[in-house]
Amino acid sequence: MAEVTDPNGVSWSVQRGWFKSVPWETGIEFLDFIIFIVVLPFMIVWPFWFMLKWLGVPWSIEIRRDGTKVGEERVRGWRRSGRRIDELTHAVAAGALSQYAQ
Repeated sequence: MAEVTDPNGVSWSVQRGWFKSVPWETGIEFLDFIIFIVVLPFMIVWPFWFMLKWLGVPWSIEIRRDGTKVGEERVRGWRRSGRRIDELTHAVAAGALSQYAQ
């Protein structure tokens, strides 16, 4: 994740979107079991999702302004997505990312 501040002092972050799952430890055994059963399919699918990412499925790049998601771009390839994150952070630092400004 790259964090940068624009010329107006607003904090931005740019990062790849990762597989999202629900944390399942609440301290209440029955509730933890129910959440585990719900999350289990995601835990089983995750390795296949990761493999597909390495085979060319585009990465989502999330752009956040003050913690609020203001944009998303899809870029194919780990290196290309890293370069795009660098481009976006440089644009934010220069104050040139106006399409996502509120």
